[in-house]
Amino acid sequence: MTDITTEITPVFSGHETFPMRYGWLKKVYDACLPIRKRKTGSIIKDLFNSDEAIVTLGVGKNMVSSMRHWAVYSSLLDSDCDKNLIINEFANELFSDNGLDPWTENFATLWFIHWNLVTRKIVNNNRYNRLYTYYWFFNFYNGSTFDKDNLAERILEAVKNNNLKSPSPSTLKRDIECFLGMYSSRNNKDIIDEDNIESPLTELELFNPLIRRNIFQINRGIKPTITIYTFLFALLKFWEYYSPNLKTLSFESICYNPMSPGRIFLLNEDAIAEYLHNISEITRGKFEYTETAGMKQIIINSSQKISLNTWAFHYFRNNYK
Repeated sequence: MTDITTEITPVFSGHETFPMRYGWLKKVYDACLPIRKRKTGSIIKDLFNSDEAIVTLGVGKNMVSSMRHWAVYSSLLDSDCDKNLIINEFANELFSDNGLDPWTENFATLWFIHWNLVTRKIVNNNRYNRLYTYYWFFNFYNGSTFDKDNLAERILEAVKNNNLKSPSPSTLKRDIECFLGMYSSRNNKDIIDEDNIESPLTELELFNPLIRRNIFQINRGIKPTITIYTFLFALLKFWEYYSPNLKTLSFESICYNPMSPGRIFLLNEDAIAEYLHNISEITRGKFEYTETAGMKQIIINSSQKISLNTWAFHYFRNNYK
């Protein structure tokens, strides 16, 4: 596995302080679809650079930039060889009017968005742009609680240790505020206005504020809303990243390595073991969990090379059947 932490450009801005909101991805998809269907003329990035975007998307200028940011990092939009924005093919399956989940009502879609925010890398001048706060927190933070100041200190330390460009204190502060708004419920649920609309990812309940509002409790363990199919998706994508040419994957790596289901979904060993014991049945023996001579691992039962990415999406689609 390649340690990519030294090959990335950390991204701490672009969201304009707005967490993703309900309906945003569908709005962006619907606005981009007519452009996608044209054979000539406008390209998708022109949508976000034009004054018409305010009318088309029904939000202010800063929110237009934020919607573009989240559409890219949630994998709704990709870049082609000419660096033009294009609709991701799987996102098209999700968000078309007759798609799998156009209004993000299935928990699988929320977990998929979360997985992308943490793992997504955008190629830029032979380096990878990553949402560093998300990437670092879910892959490397081991504590059970945190506060905003401690999180900022730890992120700055990680950036420095990896010889990456440090953000300004104000930029990092805004990014952490946005990160918390993405996953943690707001205080004033009785106040209904544009500034109090929560992110759909708060439903994942990955961490919650304690009585002292500046302290947050991380919820590691069983996640009832993660189906075996969502887990399989994350497992096979991790396998593709971690050891694509090997036919075995250790239990420990699935639990603790960066980009693993254990890390990104905040699952503990018991939760992961429960998923793994059902894998052979769900995959009809294609993948199997074994415990031999104290060695816990997943094996591929096939003499032919398997496309881990293809199978990851194959199983994930079962969430919508």
